[in-house]
Amino acid sequence: MAEAAEHRIAAPVREAMQREIELASGQEVLFIADVNQDGTVVRAEAVARGSDVQVLAPTHYTDRGALAIHNHPSGELRPSEADLHVAGRLAELGIGSAIVDNRVERIYVLVEPLPPERSPSALDPERLADLVRDGGALAANMDDFVERDGQIAMLTDIARGLNAGAVVLAEAGTGVGKSLAYLIPAVSWAHANDERIVVSTATINLQQQVLHKDLPLVQRTLGTSLPVALVKGRGNYLCRRKLSEQLQEPELDVQIDTLQAVADWAEQSEDGSRSDLPFGVSEREWSSLASEPDACAIARCPNRERCFILKARRKAATARVLVANHHIVFSDLAVRRSGAGWDATAVLPPFRHVVFDEAHTIERSATSYFSERTGLAALRRYASRLSRERRSRRVGLIPRLHDSGVSQAVADAVARAADALRPAAERMNRSLVLVLTEAPHFRLEPTTRERFRTLTEPALGDTAQAALDLAATAARALRELDDAARDEAVAAEVAAIVRRLEAAAAVIERFRGPEPSERYDDTVLWLDRGRGDEPLVSLVVTPTDLRPIMRESVYEPLATVVLCSATLTVGASFAGPVARLGIDVESERVLSGIYPSPFDYRSRVLLAVPRDAPDPAHPRYDEYVATLIERSVGASGGGALALFTSYAQLDRVWQSVAPVLRARGHTVYRQDGSDRARLLDRFKADLSSVLFATDSFWEGIDVPGATLRLVIVVRLPFPVPTDPIQRARSELIERNGGNPFLELSLTTAVMRLKQGFGRLIRRADDRGAVVIADPRLVRKFYGRVFVESLPPAGRIAASGEEITEALREFFALG
Repeated sequence: MAEAAEHRIAAPVREAMQREIELASGQEVLFIADVNQDGTVVRAEAVARGSDVQVLAPTHYTDRGALAIHNHPSGELRPSEADLHVAGRLAELGIGSAIVDNRVERIYVLVEPLPPERSPSALDPERLADLVRDGGALAANMDDFVERDGQIAMLTDIARGLNAGAVVLAEAGTGVGKSLAYLIPAVSWAHANDERIVVSTATINLQQQVLHKDLPLVQRTLGTSLPVALVKGRGNYLCRRKLSEQLQEPELDVQIDTLQAVADWAEQSEDGSRSDLPFGVSEREWSSLASEPDACAIARCPNRERCFILKARRKAATARVLVANHHIVFSDLAVRRSGAGWDATAVLPPFRHVVFDEAHTIERSATSYFSERTGLAALRRYASRLSRERRSRRVGLIPRLHDSGVSQAVADAVARAADALRPAAERMNRSLVLVLTEAPHFRLEPTTRERFRTLTEPALGDTAQAALDLAATAARALRELDDAARDEAVAAEVAAIVRRLEAAAAVIERFRGPEPSERYDDTVLWLDRGRGDEPLVSLVVTPTDLRPIMRESVYEPLATVVLCSATLTVGASFAGPVARLGIDVESERVLSGIYPSPFDYRSRVLLAVPRDAPDPAHPRYDEYVATLIERSVGASGGGALALFTSYAQLDRVWQSVAPVLRARGHTVYRQDGSDRARLLDRFKADLSSVLFATDSFWEGIDVPGATLRLVIVVRLPFPVPTDPIQRARSELIERNGGNPFLELSLTTAVMRLKQGFGRLIRRADDRGAVVIADPRLVRKFYGRVFVESLPPAGRIAASGEEITEALREFFALG
């Protein structure tokens, strides 16, 4: 409620503020004020002047602890919606907000400023370690508690890393309890210093475990009650405005029954995220309903008070522990790096400490996020959103702006430009399909540029120009709007599509060249064909070297960075795996530790390698693998996961061996693009089943117990040498005097194999065998690197028949 200003603002400051308001003819003025320890304003500087209803609120003039004050010429101190929105944004920076009348006689404080930052309170690593020892607080809150030396050591190192502002590298074997080892010091730091910490993972399963199981346990152990929030990307949330528009004007291929079902669900949903939908919605349908970051005018949105994104933002703003995924964290860091700054809210509220769990996936996540791409699917979507014909009339964003001031002539021009972009983009896509022939990827480089240009011109140039023409005509439509209409949600989305069309044209122009040869050191230009029925090709621009991006975006601006995983080393060394992430393991700022699994691998795991297997490139390799799988599954009685490195080989071997296994009573599953979680659930439910899989099943799946007792690795998981990004990074290493095989290919393959091996043992009482059907493990010099990087299991290298007998004996003893 309002109070007398003399109680909060020193008399000389009140007089100075009155003079500034008079000089502004009684219009709104924004002051940035300093506040002393008892809350009194002791200095106020006018930093912006506006109209009789609004004033700009720049945030770069001040830091945490200040108070932003503006006057209401009407004398009414009730905050407007815009006032509340700005006050919330400033509060995230620790800046308070207040309103005064023109005579500065009354003041209404919306948000009190946070006290200035103080020196951080250091953690006591030994005290925290005692919590996870026998007789400690964790044991009192955990039914199946077991003291673990690795967990104690990892927790202690991370606590020291937080105190020192370090980059911490932690490889924790299965069973160490790494989640608790980083969460206990992280939550302790957040509690002691009132600072926000981000926990970033690669998989939804781990996010759910951290949020619903581990964090509640940690808070009970520490006696804290910090607010926690799960942060999802905007694309996960329903936009009520877009839903309303779709109900009025459904896009092609969007079913009205689906829209109505989503509308009914939205009235009941707590958070409006796609994962809560009780029914399936296609990617095409959801993309037309999901929130988009640059198409949101939240301050003017008619659904603002019921906005799912705003609700999630408010929860995140008050949280001290944010659980996110790598993609969201990198999108946030990219926005900050591009100019948003480190003290403002970007995708996430401001933070200075981050824990990357499943850190072995960071390179892949960063590569994906920092790549630019466009293609037919995106260009079609942009054109249709702006203007399309439906049932003999024009619908879309531009027709909706007709009543707001867009002339019919300009609306017609946008319609013509949209109608021209679609066929141009389709011609471009057809030309790109010719470039790819049978391969899923194509890399553009000096030796391939001439063929690429012959097949794709003039289609690429026509499409780039059509995209720019549509962007220009849509921008003309925006210029016809007055300031108020330009701030509306529909206009904001048009502006976003204009930017996307311009960006798409820029990507296409990158492929048209010519470019200086040295540009190929910086980026990879390549084509990527999707897996759907329609041959949709994307043009992709990917950074070759992530090291400078990671340093500028992660290590330099953040106070503490923790990277932990079960697989971060090769041959007990962090150097190779983390070098590509821009980390110098010799730096004084870097702390590292390897915390071995407490499980008894020597007696509970058998690692078998067939010496008589042909080389994976041999024509009879698939035949040998099929026989080996058949015999190995016969020895284990099922419960087997066969891991492949390619879908094509998976299909060939599956077709050969699946009928035999079925005839023996085994249920045989194959990864075929269906829902991964459902497929895994079916496999878990049948102790005698066999699952043929590739790609994502190498990591992130948790199948404890007898359901999974045999893992068959069909070939060592070296990256595909023809992959465009792999080739470009190999060339970069070679130009810098390095060895691409040792520094990239071998490192990547070892990390991947460690992940596949790790699918077998998930609990202390698990028992099983890993068969690696690749003789290079015993024939090549680098085989020793693979073996020494794996847990110390019992080992056998023999003929396929001898291995079958060893497996029968091993499983019979179990």
